[in-house]
Amino acid sequence: MTIAEAGLLLMALAVLAAAGFDLWRFEIPDTLTILIIAGAVLFGFGTPGFDWAQHAAAGGAMFAFGLLAFTRGWLGGGDVKIMTGCACWATLPSLPEQMALIALAGGVLALVLMLLRRSLALAGVTGENAPRLVRVGAELPYAVGIAGGMAVWAMRHLVQG
Repeated sequence: MTIAEAGLLLMALAVLAAAGFDLWRFEIPDTLTILIIAGAVLFGFGTPGFDWAQHAAAGGAMFAFGLLAFTRGWLGGGDVKIMTGCACWATLPSLPEQMALIALAGGVLALVLMLLRRSLALAGVTGENAPRLVRVGAELPYAVGIAGGMAVWAMRHLVQG
C-alpha cells in the first residue's frame, strides 16, 4: 500500500465512521475531522504534483461557507467540520462539484427519511414508540449524505482505475 492509498483509506474510514456516529448518536467526534485532514496530508505526500495551496484554499473556502451555514442554522457544527475536512481533498476548481454531490446525496437522504417518517407516522409508530432516527421532526444525520457525496466525488477524482 502506498502512502497515497493509506491516506485515501484513512479518509474513507473516517467519513464512514462520521456517518455511523451521526446515525447512532446525532453527533460527530472532532477526531474524525482531524483524521480526514490527516488522510489528505498523507495523500498529498504520496502524490506527485499535489497542489497544497489549492487544497488548503478549498478547505478554507468551505470553512468560511460552513460558518455562514452554521450561523443560519442550515448545517450543524459537526457537519461543517466534516465537510471542511472533505474540502481539503478538493481543489478550488473541484470544490463546487464536491459540494453539489454532497448536497444531492443529502437531499436524497432527506427525502428518504421524510417518506419513512411519514409512513411510520401513518402506521401509528410515533413519539417514543419510534426509533429516534425515524421520529417526525428528528434531526437529519447529514454525515450520511456527506459520505455518499464524497464516495461519488472520490471515485471521480481520486481513485485510479
